[in-house]
Amino acid sequence: MKKTVLYMVILAMILMFISLASWVLNQSNLAILTANFGLVILSIMVLLQNRE
Repeated sequence: MKKTVLYMVILAMILMFISLASWVLNQSNLAILTANFGLVILSIMVLLQNRE
């Protein structure tokens, strides 16, 4: 796995945890935004990995 892919996956996982924490704290807008952004990053990384 390339370092850039690894860093992006780590960033996406951090965004998912931020989403979970903001959902617990009743910040629904932040939770939705961070979850969607993390999901977009993960899906782009999966597509880039499978393309090669």
